[in-house]
Amino acid sequence: MMILLILSFMLPVTASAQESGERAEADTDADALPRVYNITPIAGDPSLGDRFDNFLGAINNAVFTTLFFDVTFGTLKHEVRDDEGELVYTQEPVEQTAEEAFQAILVNARGQDILSAEGEPKIVTVPKGATYQAIGEDGTPETKQGAPLISGPSAPFVVLFLAVGAVFFTFWHKFINLRGFGHAVAVVRGKFTKSDDTGDIPPFRALTSALSATVGLGNIAGVAIAVKTGGPGAIFWMMFLGLFGMTAKFHESSLAQMFRTTNPDGSISGGPMYYLDKGFKQINPQLGGLGKSLAIIFAVFCMCAALGGGNMFQSNQAFEGFYSQFVEAESLAEQARDDLPDEVLRPLLNDKQVSAMRSDAQIAADTPLPEVRAGLAIEDVRSVLRPSQIETTLAEDEVKADREERAATKAKVSIGFGLIFAVLVGVVVIGGITRIGAATSKIVPTMCILYVLGCLIVIGFNLKQIPEHVGTIFTEAFAFKSAFGGVLGVLIVGFQRAAFSSEAGLGSSAIAHSAAQTREPIREGFVASLEPFIDTIVICFMTAMVVLITDAYVAPELIEETNGSAITLYAFEQTRLGAWFPYVLSVSIVLFAFSTMISWCYYGERAWGYLINAKSVIVFRLIFVICVFVGAVASLGPVLDFSDAMLLSMAVPNIIGGIILAPLVKRKLADYWSRYKAGDFDQPDSGPDTTGADI
Repeated sequence: MMILLILSFMLPVTASAQESGERAEADTDADALPRVYNITPIAGDPSLGDRFDNFLGAINNAVFTTLFFDVTFGTLKHEVRDDEGELVYTQEPVEQTAEEAFQAILVNARGQDILSAEGEPKIVTVPKGATYQAIGEDGTPETKQGAPLISGPSAPFVVLFLAVGAVFFTFWHKFINLRGFGHAVAVVRGKFTKSDDTGDIPPFRALTSALSATVGLGNIAGVAIAVKTGGPGAIFWMMFLGLFGMTAKFHESSLAQMFRTTNPDGSISGGPMYYLDKGFKQINPQLGGLGKSLAIIFAVFCMCAALGGGNMFQSNQAFEGFYSQFVEAESLAEQARDDLPDEVLRPLLNDKQVSAMRSDAQIAADTPLPEVRAGLAIEDVRSVLRPSQIETTLAEDEVKADREERAATKAKVSIGFGLIFAVLVGVVVIGGITRIGAATSKIVPTMCILYVLGCLIVIGFNLKQIPEHVGTIFTEAFAFKSAFGGVLGVLIVGFQRAAFSSEAGLGSSAIAHSAAQTREPIREGFVASLEPFIDTIVICFMTAMVVLITDAYVAPELIEETNGSAITLYAFEQTRLGAWFPYVLSVSIVLFAFSTMISWCYYGERAWGYLINAKSVIVFRLIFVICVFVGAVASLGPVLDFSDAMLLSMAVPNIIGGIILAPLVKRKLADYWSRYKAGDFDQPDSGPDTTGADI
């Protein structure tokens, strides 16, 4: 929070408001004081936690640099030019260092004085050693011309790798995602299920177990971020990749069934680590070492992702959603919002916020921002200002005390929430995949229906707008001038959010589908293919419609918002459901997080069982439950970045292996599809169990 305050509105540092006030009362001549901007205190010695964060941050940077390097090497980027064709340059701050502590008046980025709650210029103390920007001759903070401004999209390697894999599998299997859609629905409905099928759980429960790990914050937050970043056109490309992702799920889940193994206790284990290990040996014994190496790498990545992104991140976000909606009280700044006068609040708006508040007529007339600012109604100013902006006008000691009190309350609530959440997760995961499947088969349909029902109500009240918004999605998807650098930019945003949303190509859901009761490996592949359709096409489209109908992605109040859940929550608040549905949405976030966690526990324990042994998975489950509590009470920082890196890294060995093993799946599919078309599966018994045999 402090960094945001310093960068955006320069909260005074180190000196207390009481000290500043005492100096001001001592007849300080404000006109004689210098004016400063962007005060940054001298950094103290790093703590042990800081050193750990820096170490982990270096690892994260290396991983993300490898996974997200721009495969176009900047060829899609260009130098920005103004209307006259002149290059636009960045403006870098000219910083000075305080040799001694001194008093100054705090100003904003435009050089205007920040006023206190009493309407007087805010006098602060710049501590010795702090850096700051002085005010230049033009009355604004001193800057110097930097490098030319560069704009345009990049193409991250891992996103394109996932997309290329999904497209390859779709063409390789001749669009089985579309040809077999009806058959997949019939399988999920239980038409072909036999009582003596081998496996731990029915196909429907395998589907809900896998869906519970993918349907979640990606659908609520990821869609909103996609629209805000890439514009409405990003939704088209998100759904477009979702169609190809159906085949990626089909392919990896079929492989998981083909090479699954039965543990000594009778339970089933499967997933990429098993088909990479066994499959490579079957193709060519000389490839056994490569397959084993890829399997171990995948398993390590999977365990780390399960404990981080599949656990601590979910627990952390569930608590934040619960606390903000049901517990959190108004901050001091929020309480002061309605009492502070116009002359204090209006200068706090930054140019980005003012620009977003222009009317259509002002945009057409290219009205100067100072004129727009002056004409804004005070009610609109109050609605857009963030608490961090308002805090700059308040007494520092009061702001500090308020923060400490709120932090203490939040810490106490997080302990209680973490303990309860850990117990609930523990009750489910200790029981293994059978109990996980039973829980998710109830939670996932319930939360999906609840969330989709809310979206449908909003859409129903605004049916006349739907054709226009759908048209906008298609138009923006192919617009050369769009919110994110043209068609390629919007496509990349959509692909990236689709990859995070459905996890197609990562291999995670294949672990759940390997435990499904079936004697036909390909049949479970059809079940898995429905996941991206439900997740990325149906639910994400619903969220997109709500965000577009309410214009939440361009709302001035959210112009600098990076939390996708907050954008979706704001969207629902603008509808007829606004009085109560945000509470339902907050509960849905908790349920989404809970279901994701219990499925990822299963993924992690299967990886643990492969690397160590299946008998000791109880150890992983206990570690997982402890991490649930840690996630709720701790500030995770780089730990979550590390887990995200591990999640994305799973795609590399999985897709490489999937492509090499593709001929095996193709032969198996050809045999299955010919028997299905011949009506063999309509008989009471479809033949001997072929799972894992004679592939």
